[in-house]
Amino acid sequence: MSEGLSRRGLFRAFRAPEAQTVAGEPSRQIAHIGAECVEHRGVTCRRCGEACDPGAIRFRLQVGGRAAPVLDTTLCTGCGDCIGTCPVSVITLIDPDRAALANELAQLAKPAPGETAA
Repeated sequence: MSEGLSRRGLFRAFRAPEAQTVAGEPSRQIAHIGAECVEHRGVTCRRCGEACDPGAIRFRLQVGGRAAPVLDTTLCTGCGDCIGTCPVSVITLIDPDRAALANELAQLAKPAPGETAA
């Protein structure tokens, strides 16, 4: 093997091609962490956060000692380094508009403080 070949380099080489806009220029995509993430089930993984060089993926502690992955969309470069490290393959690259919509829907689904989930 060549000296410059790394595991991260392999993942970048086999990453899906970027989405094309109507003008033919690549559109910026960002990571999206699905609800099936093992952190939500109490399994400590955090591989995606370790693979994210810009530090866009962090983990916020929740009640009960669990941590929830949080993506800072302003820091995410869409490089895809986090995708290959996920053991359950729940990270995808999506358009920023779609990510904002997903975040808004997730916020609407959460019960307000003092309310119980139906």
